[in-house]
Amino acid sequence: MKKEELFETLGDIDEKNVKNAREYKRSKITKLQRWTALVAVAAVAVVAIAVTPLFNKSQKDPLGTTYPSTVQTVLASYPAPMGEGMTADEFGENEDFFKYLGEIRDKYATTAGYPGKMAHYYSAITAQLLAESEENTVCSPLNTYIALAMLAEVSDGNTRQQILDALGAKSIEGLRSEVKSIWESNYVNTPFLKSLLANSMWLNKKYEFNEKTLKTLAENYYASSFMGTPGSEDMNKALRDWTNANTGNLLTEYTENMELDPSTVLELVSTIYFKASWDDKFYESRNTEETFHGTKGDTTATMMHQSMVTYLYETEQFTAIGLDLFGSGTMYFYLPKEGVNVNELASSEEALALTRSESAVESTYLMVNISLPKFKVSQQTDLLPILEALGITDALDPDLANFSPVTKSGTPLFVNKANHSALVEIDENGVTGAAYTEIAMVEGAMLSTDEVDFTLDRPFMFVVTGGDGSVLFTGMVKNVE
Repeated sequence: MKKEELFETLGDIDEKNVKNAREYKRSKITKLQRWTALVAVAAVAVVAIAVTPLFNKSQKDPLGTTYPSTVQTVLASYPAPMGEGMTADEFGENEDFFKYLGEIRDKYATTAGYPGKMAHYYSAITAQLLAESEENTVCSPLNTYIALAMLAEVSDGNTRQQILDALGAKSIEGLRSEVKSIWESNYVNTPFLKSLLANSMWLNKKYEFNEKTLKTLAENYYASSFMGTPGSEDMNKALRDWTNANTGNLLTEYTENMELDPSTVLELVSTIYFKASWDDKFYESRNTEETFHGTKGDTTATMMHQSMVTYLYETEQFTAIGLDLFGSGTMYFYLPKEGVNVNELASSEEALALTRSESAVESTYLMVNISLPKFKVSQQTDLLPILEALGITDALDPDLANFSPVTKSGTPLFVNKANHSALVEIDENGVTGAAYTEIAMVEGAMLSTDEVDFTLDRPFMFVVTGGDGSVLFTGMVKNVE
């Protein structure tokens, strides 16, 4: 599809999903008043398609607030925020709050069984991304799932089938429907909860794209479109600005190096920004400085303390608790039993089962004295060997990859680069986190009454879930600095 046809083609899409624009002004996330201690989680997944050879030229232009006019855009329209301009307390007393409760209840009912269907993928990607290491690890399973689903949409044949198999999907139609429902059930924009998902397509104006493929991504994945000259200063700046705007500027350490190689044909970017408070916050006045026994030795950590009557989950491998997030899901903390390496929990079926059903693990209802360190963990991982381990091999082979749905001419492409970066930080009031996945493709040759202390003063695992049970983030804290 030629550049002058982009707006005409995508302009035919349902107005509920996409709106046209020629200049994109970076959306600013509303500053939350009196909610300074909120969970903030952002994730980015990037799928890039490029033409060989791939040049990694570094361009670190300052972030701007508008996209250059040289980059043509078709912007997806997302649901309007509810309670805009209100504080969380004001929103809780407004009639829109009860409307929100009804809507979100219906959405959760629609996606109730999806986390179970995605369990195989969640388990596989977690085991791979949190593999054995003495370093802290973190990733966003849901975000990588959506990114790979978009990759499946632009592939065909056995290449697509391998991606579907890795995601545990029976068909592209079923996957498409599930991702759309998951997107809609996880998208929340209220004064007390921000769970914002966004997708985009970055198009090389020299190529004629398959309109059907672009419409599918726009209508079912709420993907905005940007067309210009890959590798140009304007296009790279636009890419960084869009990504930063949709992740609350949490990932600038990584996005400063984001760029489109001049050979890029198409790049897909998927983001998630999550912001919620603890149901029961910690108080700074109760903090103490204590020793954390990490894999690299002992360090002094700021420990947060709270006592509550709750469920303590226990298996032969771990004990765990779940701290609820207001209006959203839960953050689970898994403390391995003495003698069990925390890395073993990455492949624990019971650990993941707990996030889907708390009755899946034996529990005791009692007073739990929680001691939890404030922490900040981050990680960057090369995904190419992980994709292979997941069974996605044809996409990496120039002789076997089939990405024919991308362009009208069926330009042969294959994946030659894939990276995932993530960060999570928690304090007395909540969590801050971010992640992104980048997958690049180049042109190829072919198509109780008891009481217990729960002290996390040694390596442990955590999982953050959304309101529908989707695994938003998971990671391991092995050292606290």
